[in-house]
Amino acid sequence: MDITNFVLSTRSQALLYGDHTTYHRQLAKKLHTSRKNLNIVTKNRSKFARKGPITAEQLTENHEFLHLLLLTTERAWAHAMRLKASHSADSKGIAGRTRSHIVSRLDKGARTAEHLAHILSDPANAAATDADILEARAYAAMVRGAAHFESQNWEHCTTSYATARVIYSALMTSIRGDFLKDLLSETIDPSIRYAAYQSKVPRTLAIPTIARNAFPVSDESLVRRISNVAPNLLKPGDSDAEKGQANASNAPHAITWRSREVKIEDASIALAIASTESATARLAEKLESADTVLPREMAAAYDEVLIASQDAADATKHAIDELRDEGVPQSDGRIQRLQITRTAVNYQMISWRIGRNRVLSGEHDGALLDSAPNTTRKSKKDASLRKAKIEPPGRKVARLKEKVVLYDATLQSLESIKELPGVGADDGLLQQLDATSKYFYALKCLSIARSHSLVDQSFNALALTKHAFDQILHSAAFFSKHGAPSSNSAILSIEIRQTDIQFLHGLLKGELQRCRAIVEIDSLREKAKSTVPQAKVPLVERLREYPAEGADLESLVDYPPRIQPIPVNPLFFDVAWNHIDYPGKPPVETSQLEVEPTSTPEPKKRGCSIDLPAFQIKPHKRWAVPACLSAAAFGCFCVVILALGFAALVNNTGYHAIWEELERISLSTLISAKELALDTEFVVSDRQPRTREYVFNISRALAAPDGFEKPMILANGQSPGPLIEVNIGDTVRVHVNNLMSDLSTSIHWHGIDQRNTTWMDGVTGVSQCGIPAGHNFTYEFRIGGQRGTFWWHAHSSVQYSDGLYGPIVVHDTDEMVPRTDKEKLIFVSDVYHTYGSVLVSSYLNSTSKWAPFESGVEPLADNILLNGQNTYDCTVASTTYPQPSPNELSLSSPMSEPRCTGGRLYTTKINTGQRVRLRLINTSSFFSYWFSIDNHTLAIIELDGIEISPISARGVYLNVGQRVSVVIEANQTAGNYYIRATLPKTCFLPYAPYESAGLEAAEYAVKGILSYDDVPVNAMPIGDMGNVSNPYGVENNAARGDVWEGCDDMPFDLPKPMRNIPAYEVPEENKHYIEYMFRQAQDVNRIFINKTAYMPLVDNATLWKAIEQQFVADKVNSYNSWDFGLNQQVLLVPEANKGAQVIINSRDAMEHPWHLHGHTFQIVGWGQGLFGTASPSSRDNNGTTTTTWNLANPMRRDTVTVPAFSHIIIRFETNNPGLWALHCHIAWHVEGGMFVSLVERPSDLVRLVEAMDPATRAASQNFCGT
Repeated sequence: MDITNFVLSTRSQALLYGDHTTYHRQLAKKLHTSRKNLNIVTKNRSKFARKGPITAEQLTENHEFLHLLLLTTERAWAHAMRLKASHSADSKGIAGRTRSHIVSRLDKGARTAEHLAHILSDPANAAATDADILEARAYAAMVRGAAHFESQNWEHCTTSYATARVIYSALMTSIRGDFLKDLLSETIDPSIRYAAYQSKVPRTLAIPTIARNAFPVSDESLVRRISNVAPNLLKPGDSDAEKGQANASNAPHAITWRSREVKIEDASIALAIASTESATARLAEKLESADTVLPREMAAAYDEVLIASQDAADATKHAIDELRDEGVPQSDGRIQRLQITRTAVNYQMISWRIGRNRVLSGEHDGALLDSAPNTTRKSKKDASLRKAKIEPPGRKVARLKEKVVLYDATLQSLESIKELPGVGADDGLLQQLDATSKYFYALKCLSIARSHSLVDQSFNALALTKHAFDQILHSAAFFSKHGAPSSNSAILSIEIRQTDIQFLHGLLKGELQRCRAIVEIDSLREKAKSTVPQAKVPLVERLREYPAEGADLESLVDYPPRIQPIPVNPLFFDVAWNHIDYPGKPPVETSQLEVEPTSTPEPKKRGCSIDLPAFQIKPHKRWAVPACLSAAAFGCFCVVILALGFAALVNNTGYHAIWEELERISLSTLISAKELALDTEFVVSDRQPRTREYVFNISRALAAPDGFEKPMILANGQSPGPLIEVNIGDTVRVHVNNLMSDLSTSIHWHGIDQRNTTWMDGVTGVSQCGIPAGHNFTYEFRIGGQRGTFWWHAHSSVQYSDGLYGPIVVHDTDEMVPRTDKEKLIFVSDVYHTYGSVLVSSYLNSTSKWAPFESGVEPLADNILLNGQNTYDCTVASTTYPQPSPNELSLSSPMSEPRCTGGRLYTTKINTGQRVRLRLINTSSFFSYWFSIDNHTLAIIELDGIEISPISARGVYLNVGQRVSVVIEANQTAGNYYIRATLPKTCFLPYAPYESAGLEAAEYAVKGILSYDDVPVNAMPIGDMGNVSNPYGVENNAARGDVWEGCDDMPFDLPKPMRNIPAYEVPEENKHYIEYMFRQAQDVNRIFINKTAYMPLVDNATLWKAIEQQFVADKVNSYNSWDFGLNQQVLLVPEANKGAQVIINSRDAMEHPWHLHGHTFQIVGWGQGLFGTASPSSRDNNGTTTTTWNLANPMRRDTVTVPAFSHIIIRFETNNPGLWALHCHIAWHVEGGMFVSLVERPSDLVRLVEAMDPATRAASQNFCGT
């Protein structure tokens, strides 16, 4: 019956946003609704008639009577708490009459709850279990305890709360979740402690002991039911530990601090100290038993000790605060003893924290340069045989920075000790802390000195090393005089051992000598350079330079002259051109090779005129080549080809053939039907958020999603990949294992704003470097303030076009959408019958496999998939990347012809009368779609995770990366109906000089089956095909000819978000203006944004480089790459918690889906032409482009379609410091440079990165350069 959960969830929901008055008002409404459901409400203008008490028979017949009793009790409790809250601030406190009123309300609630427990215990109520009865008894005891608390009847109050505590402790074994623990710690335990104190119960007794002593063991029925649920809970124990005594063997009764022993005043402190000692023992056992323990594993082992010591510190502070609240003076002995205890336990906690930092620093506290934590576990034997890997200087500097951060944390911890009570008056302890600080300060200076040495700053390195040596001399002098521990224990803490000091002293002494020698050598080199005369460059070679210091007429030319090579065209390739049919080479008649017609007689010359597709080159004069030389050159060419193993031919054909060693995945394994149907038994709840963990194993495999076998990149052998399903507030933790042998990868969580975790955004080259082959990385982020449909995909090159993507569904009990009976996921995607990496390399060349005479032509897909599946006619040859001929295929033995399995259509069932929510996701690389279902109307309720007022339509448009939720109602004749996703051909075909044979055969559409009730899915579909073309944006298609098909999103002011947010106000510093266009750059078609074509950083990520920049605020609106290259564009958004605005201007004839990471943006303005400039098609009276503004409640999305030759204006709130990508989501255009980055609040970003988990940061940065 879930009584406790019903009560607590009702309370938490109301009290989260309101007070007890609000809760009382809500309960009154719910009670009225409950009475109406039970038909016992007093009708309007009717005389009230008291109803009889609810009986067990009524409760058995209808559980709504249970809710009626619970709501009645809660209303009485809320009324009492409302009165208490309103009078607690009175100068005289709660008066007698008010207190009587409070007690009467609580007494009424307790009697109602006790009546519920009584009728549940009635044998006539067979449906009630022991757990149900115990929940009712515990709830009644808790309310009765509140009544005794307000009437100040402390003995009965203790008994009531003790009863509730024992029952809830028993129920913890059968009820999942942490809400019972929260109830005990927040409500019941404090009440027991206060009532026991008022009853003069010794404070040294723990709360479990007080509850056991006050529990009414004479209630045999209650004892029997508790024993049925938790048999061992009420069994008497003989040991003191079970009784909770502070003087038990596992809990000390005194603590020693600086040779002074004091009594522990509170049992909770003693128990926490006992837990710390137990955790310390387990830590020592683990460190001594392990053969090889990595530093990070050792640091993790310290966490349990740190948590226990923190509990002891918290318990001490709580005990002091309680005594102060009771008016106990500072001079009281109890306060004095607790202050000493507080200093002791806090010192111990800080000691463990320093020990953890020392472990993370590496061997000898990080004094050795190569003492960084290892990334993999190796046995000692393997480590001795393993060849040392040479690290680049940048990696070493990064590791040294991590050590400096750890040393700074240690020094701050040492300073915090001085603030503890009594430490400032202890001269001996202060001197010891100073000596310890000098030891760690010497380590910090040594690390900084080494970083200067790595960048050839030898003078700085010498000065820092000398300073470190001076610090260790002072530290060593103190410890040699006063003594230092000589223990060889594996556990590190604040105590510095004599061996540690001696080692660092010897190391720094040698390091100082080495630095002095390097400085001396550098000085000698500089002196030698200054004495050697510089070689003079002759004047003839400097004619293009202006002689600022006068012309040197004594050195006109080199004499004697030097012999230098002269660059010429290679004869070999000129001859080879005559004998090989290169791709794209025009046929040349023999007569043209023999004779060149001229107006005057000239000797005939043999050769060729090269006419490459991507260049305009004037014909060369033809030179005579002897036949023997031609034959010899051709023979050499053949030998080279044979030596290379026909590499060129294999590269042209092998991408489409099938490698035999790859694992073959069946279609049933490839596609998880249960996940796509959201048939996961997931519990949608607003209870305590939880962490949901997933493991993604990324690998290559062979699969046939549409019946044509192709190589794919998969997560756990699935495409679409594993479902991530969470409740709002949950934390997602995904362990990604890159099992590929030669490719790095990364995963982006599309639409998730990554609040304060920008390094988890998963964009290769921006927020991280790719996860190298054979490595792993853990993504962890919290879902807060977002709900709806999202997806994840690879964000490394075009890997997601090979199948590496999957769904994310975020549930929220308060989601503002219509109720439905079921939910389903539907992916729409394109599919290429070869690797995306092969296609993108060809696309970025001056010519491509599919368009040999034109650059920048996007590859057209071979087919379309609906939920990862479709059928394909394998007799149709791909025109994008044709299959190799049998002769070409036989040249490479590891390959074979791809298999053809026929494929299948996506089918799904629905029952008549059901309302089903379809979560649509476009995961294509290039195409947009118009989605519809024959004979059915769609209610559009969500766009990119934003609930909107439902829009009724026959179809909906999805561009790349967009998500839409629609609701359909099964109100048609039972049968099968086609689900359709149709390509708007005019959106891409006018720019493609070729057609896809596969798409032509599929009629530019994909179909699925919506099957009613028990109708066989293979029965002929019925119904009429509705509108399968996008009607939005037809007015922008004039450049494409006479068409009636649009390529735009629905009008931006049509959808109305359910959560009203006006347009953000934007300061001038946060405004940006970008234009994009396609241009030829060195015969390659590239996309330029503000005259910049983006290229990702090599072996680095923009995030790690951005935190080192000094961003200039006065250049935020202008083009400025700071310390980045010209192929980078980083826009600065400096103002915090305000609006930011980006105006996106299209100078291209094609629509583009723009996606922003880290934010959901508002679409506040749009119009034709460039923003603020004249346009022949749309002008106002001033001659400027008309912009339509919507500032009241603008639509919010994270992916928007920018129409051709138009502009849109987006705004977002600067509440998420980070580095966020803004790019076109067409995969080929991203690789072509259609990409910028936004640095939001750089100073806050630096603080975020510095505070991030050091292990996570090290793991991410270590990928750079791997």
